Amino acid sequence: MKKLLVFLSIIFLSSGSVSFASCDYNCTTPYDKNSKFRTFVGAITGVNTITEIAAEKALRKEILKYGSAKKLDVNIDSFSSKDLKNGIFKSAQIKAEDANIKGIYASSIELKTLCDFNYLKKVDKDLVVVEDLPMSFNIELNANDINKTMKHTNYQRVIKDFNKLGESYGYGVKIASTVVSIKNSKFYYVIKFKVPFIRKLQKIVLEADINVKDGEIIYTNTKLVSGFISLDTKKLDFILDYLNPLDFSINIIDNKEANIKVKTVKIKNNKIFTDGVVIIPKD
Repeated sequence: MKKLLVFLSIIFLSSGSVSFASCDYNCTTPYDKNSKFRTFVGAITGVNTITEIAAEKALRKEILKYGSAKKLDVNIDSFSSKDLKNGIFKSAQIKAEDANIKGIYASSIELKTLCDFNYLKKVDKDLVVVEDLPMSFNIELNANDINKTMKHTNYQRVIKDFNKLGESYGYGVKIASTVVSIKNSKFYYVIKFKVPFIRKLQKIVLEADINVKDGEIIYTNTKLVSGFISLDTKKLDFILDYLNPLDFSINIIDNKEANIKVKTVKIKNNKIFTDGVVIIPKD
């Protein structure tokens, strides 16, 4: 069951281990399907619809075991009742608003299957992916979402690793806190530092545009808009790339074998919108 839930129940914990690949995919020609006659009978008798509703309720229940959402819609379109019970379905769509999945936050997440034939099979207590499962994703984030997500233990581990570099190469400078804000189509990353022999925390504010390159979110036109030190562009880029809170938030797949490609990212009305494709490979 785990692999199905990872992808269909928007479990989007990540430690940056997701593979950013080309995400090219081919849809499989349908097979192992129920007969057309039985499919027709199921449709006109309403059995297909009843089975779909039951499957949607069951999946919604499973999703909520991993977190919460102010609103959660689950829609499954089947070929037939028998096919759905066998793990074969036309499409699935999940949309969550104000989602919190194990400490990862998003204002909105939407996942949709991209092929009209999808095949999962139950083996013992687990569901295996019989054919590659490509899905599109749309994610909406605001600054509050990202700031809450940065409290996650996995992101704090990123901060600790960065501080280890500070001990070795940064004269003992350590990050004490990080906050982001989004204003006027710009992304701002505010860092407070502990500096040896200075009691008061020091602060720098980085400003950047966000774009996509080779399927990944990158920062461009990075500059220091406020701070106690002078840093060149390469060092500013290194800090943002290393600590990248957007990368952490938008890596929605908790599976090292998954391939994800961000297609677009933009800032509108002080929110970040991004979309792309994710593929779960067959077992």
